[in-house]
Amino acid sequence: MSDTGRRLQTGKGPVILRPERLDDEALLFRLFRSWMLEDLDRMPIDDATKENLLRFQFAAQRAGYRTTFPAASFDIIERDGEPVGRLIVDPGNAREPTCLVDFVLLPETRNARLGRAIIAAVLAEQGALGRTVRVKVLHHNLPSQRMCAALGFVEIGQEPPFIQLEWTAPPAGQPQATE
Repeated sequence: MSDTGRRLQTGKGPVILRPERLDDEALLFRLFRSWMLEDLDRMPIDDATKENLLRFQFAAQRAGYRTTFPAASFDIIERDGEPVGRLIVDPGNAREPTCLVDFVLLPETRNARLGRAIIAAVLAEQGALGRTVRVKVLHHNLPSQRMCAALGFVEIGQEPPFIQLEWTAPPAGQPQATE
């Protein structure tokens, strides 16, 4: 387990959120590749071209996130001492809600509701602060849309190719959706 970072208690047990480090680049590329390759596999291009496109898009995404969300926390998710994903959360400000910028788990950790448990714990923290949370989900990412709906997000708009979703903490005394 990492020496730095913060413990996040989830319905699936604790995880550690620790800041990204330079030596995380291979993990970050693996995470990016794990979901982006599905889109590229539909394109009639050779593997070398796909790999070059992935590298280019990965670099562009990283630079774009750092520029667009300078106040965000860029964290690696660790479970049982092993990295299992990435979470980027921008805290927003008095006028702008908290934003879930990026969230991805390694393929072998998906579909066990760990992702839902992590986001539910983040929402609980934000709700305790009285914060609204927004996220953009690709229109074809049905698993993420289902997870967000189960956690209480509602659609507030579309910015193709994304659907904009928003979560507001339930009023005091009402239960919050969990994992």
